[in-house]
Amino acid sequence: MHLRKILMAWSLFAVVKIISGAEVVRPLLVEIRHAPEALIAADGVKAGSGRFSFDSYDRERVLSVVAGNVLTLASREELALMKQDGLEVVVVMESEDKLTLIKRALYGEKLQLDPIYHRYDQIVRRADELAKAYPELITRLQIGETTQFHQPIYAFRLSNNVTRLQERPAVLFDGCHHSDEVMGAEIVVALMEKLVAGYGHDHEVTGWMNSLEIYLVPVVNVDGHNVVTSGHDPRWRKNLRDVNSDGVTGIYPEGVDVNRGYDFNWAMGGTDDPLKANYRGAHPFSESENCAMRHLADARQFLLSVSYHSQGEVIYYPWSWNGLPAPDDAVIKSIATDVAARIRTMSGSGTYAIAPGGPSSQSYPWFYGRRGDFDFIIETGKGSHLFPPAEVPGIIAANLEGVRALLAHAAGPGLAVQVTDANSGQPLVAEVWLPAIENEMVDRRHSDARFGRLWRLLKPGKHQVIVSCPGYRTVVVRDCLVGGNSWTPLKVELIRAATTP
Repeated sequence: MHLRKILMAWSLFAVVKIISGAEVVRPLLVEIRHAPEALIAADGVKAGSGRFSFDSYDRERVLSVVAGNVLTLASREELALMKQDGLEVVVVMESEDKLTLIKRALYGEKLQLDPIYHRYDQIVRRADELAKAYPELITRLQIGETTQFHQPIYAFRLSNNVTRLQERPAVLFDGCHHSDEVMGAEIVVALMEKLVAGYGHDHEVTGWMNSLEIYLVPVVNVDGHNVVTSGHDPRWRKNLRDVNSDGVTGIYPEGVDVNRGYDFNWAMGGTDDPLKANYRGAHPFSESENCAMRHLADARQFLLSVSYHSQGEVIYYPWSWNGLPAPDDAVIKSIATDVAARIRTMSGSGTYAIAPGGPSSQSYPWFYGRRGDFDFIIETGKGSHLFPPAEVPGIIAANLEGVRALLAHAAGPGLAVQVTDANSGQPLVAEVWLPAIENEMVDRRHSDARFGRLWRLLKPGKHQVIVSCPGYRTVVVRDCLVGGNSWTPLKVELIRAATTP
């Protein structure tokens, strides 16, 4: 087979279509089996180049590229060209309805999502069963509701005693900001099961539950997730906001991209075009789904967090901003490297990559830039959003290994700061500033209101710490030595400033 000739032919065909201005009608769903590696483009190369590449925002042609098999929409001319060039092709379905073809490609023969994936009501029901059986280990919290249909959005708190908030670091895992990226929910639910079942039996799990508070939000975008899992439309990425106010929802591609709605450099991210896949909404936090996540972050300060997406087998971390890394880049990149090294790719030939993301409008710049939480987006799997059922257990198992690596970092090293009133001993919300690290890219970090605590991951060594609170004298700790293995306690008692008569 002359691959160069095939590539040239496909590219030429695409160019002819563009020049002629003719709209390509693709009534065929075609499977290309054992596609030659040279025809499967690298990430970021779009299908229109003449090669087969799955692009997260493109639903016009290539729908899935998994394990060397391509599912693509095709015209009769394109099918003939594939056969002429000796590709192993099978026509899976023919239909004039594009959505039907897409359902067949992504849902399978029954045009419904495989039961290996869970609907939201099933997730909540299972969590409630666990909470009833193990009331000391897991509890449910409503953090908000959806924009369009006002469905509850739930978080689940897990520890060795969830009857009260505990004075310890907190870690967050969430899924399905984008509703078609359903693997996130499956990983978070699997983690929930692992934590509850393993407590008291698995030494590692017991250690996490005894030393941390772990929060799980399996589905952020509940309305959109229901569109995908109900079998209505596997393409659905956004929420269900009725953007054009015509009273009709569920018509693709309406809605708002929930992961472009946070207020850290909001105008730099996404688009203001409502028809685009990454439409950011009318203003920051215009969507209730984003407000729910903000509410959770208001209620509990997080040390580390992960937002699961699909696809790409890469971990994005904050950030590259005008060519500059994040202030905490040394620690953040180290964590990302450790986590990625534990997650095997679907092919089994390697592990996940890492890359600094941009600084705008998504969850990870917001959690880091506004709240000081080291947040990571993990793009699970490769070549699809809805993976074939046979691939699901492997993707989950691989990502749970990444969880192990992340939670190991929740043990430090860093500073365990506690700020109190010197006279009353009451906790204070105080600014805790490390001037040698932090700059004006990020908001200042603060101790929490409940315990006066701030858990701050740091490289071992000497650090200058400045602690200030309105109405109190500022304290400067010039050479605070952070050890290399665990949390270094730093107790700061602030004295009220003298008032001027």
